[in-house]
Amino acid sequence: MSSASDFVPQPASADIGVYGLGVMGANLARNLARHGHSVAVFNRTPARTERLIDLHGGEGDFVPAADAAAFVASLRRPRAVIIMVQAGAATEAVIEQLRELLEPGDIIVDAGNTFYQDTERREASLREQGVHFVGMGVSGGEEGALLGPSIMPGGTDAPMSGSVLCWSPSPPMWTACPAVLTSAPVVRDTS
Repeated sequence: MSSASDFVPQPASADIGVYGLGVMGANLARNLARHGHSVAVFNRTPARTERLIDLHGGEGDFVPAADAAAFVASLRRPRAVIIMVQAGAATEAVIEQLRELLEPGDIIVDAGNTFYQDTERREASLREQGVHFVGMGVSGGEEGALLGPSIMPGGTDAPMSGSVLCWSPSPPMWTACPAVLTSAPVVRDTS
């Protein structure tokens, strides 16, 4: 059995992070890891991180963290964090926590089906700090998150060249893990 006290990640060792390891967050993290990405994982309740590692740690390269600071430190720059928590107050609290840990050029992706006006407000606020913000709809439920969701990101229009969310010429992370319809990944930039 894993213990959160054992989670001491190496700095800058993960490609992307998933914060929030309920069914959707855990399955999205598993999907990304299964597609060859090193995925930092964190949940405010350590038991969820422990459960993910105990049950699915062999599916890919997971970088578990016991606290938010270690989680962020484990990400390669520019750091990209997918938030997969309940829309509303929980999302707001996580963004405020991350705001203190992230730097200009880093990216927050809210995948929690947030009201679009909250997304617009958060994007404008984080832009002032130089942090990119993306609201990303994830459709397909828990099975889709694991096997291939429909992904609909939109947000900051600043260039993110070299980042995991770069849309040109190819977003490798987002074209590897979504559902595939005929022969094309189901991902669309909705900025």
